[in-house]
Amino acid sequence: MTKDDVLEKISKSATVFEVGGFKPDEDIKSSWIGKVFVCEQGETWPESKGEPMIPLCQINLTKLPYVPDGLKDIQLITVFIDSEEIPSNDEKNGDLWCLRAYKSLDNLIQIETPDYDSHIKQFQLRPKLIEKDSPCWEDCPIEIPEEFEDDYYDLFENATGIKIGGWPSLVQSEIFWAPFNEHPANPEFVFQIDSVEKAQWFWGDSGTGYFGRGTTKGHEDEWTFAWQCY
Repeated sequence: MTKDDVLEKISKSATVFEVGGFKPDEDIKSSWIGKVFVCEQGETWPESKGEPMIPLCQINLTKLPYVPDGLKDIQLITVFIDSEEIPSNDEKNGDLWCLRAYKSLDNLIQIETPDYDSHIKQFQLRPKLIEKDSPCWEDCPIEIPEEFEDDYYDLFENATGIKIGGWPSLVQSEIFWAPFNEHPANPEFVFQIDSVEKAQWFWGDSGTGYFGRGTTKGHEDEWTFAWQCY
């Protein structure tokens, strides 16, 4: 088996974002880190422990070169997080973190923004296609030929950063969405938000936050979260 044969079996496409470095547009539905502009009629800014959450990102999936099957019915995602505490891996959506997923852009309006204190620097995000994103060793779906084992990470690159689709950039181990990985929604990884030094956002010690979506019937709109750091 050649390197290309292995890549064909293990790689997935992904969208990775460039953080700033270009003139942002004025579309309130564009993708950002550190900003959330929109919501649906009747929604208010989410709170945690009586205080406004801070906006982590807004992602417009209609402008991406690649969207995984698990997000094909979603057009825009916003993510908020507690201003002082990173949620633990078993926190439910709405507790210390809040993900809102919108299936249409048509009914989105500008959200009323409260006063909040955030250290995250705000940058617009520009998408880039990654055609062959390889899994970390722990997630590899096939047995790697022995001749490639020692050079695995040099030969089969896993793209880091803010990433839609592809494979998660693991820090410690494979993702466990619940104790013993027995989550009733059977979540599937759909995107990640990495630590972004430029934006002064970090998951602990240069970690990564992972977001999953339920695949069990009746749990398709259930979102899960986990994070790992060094």
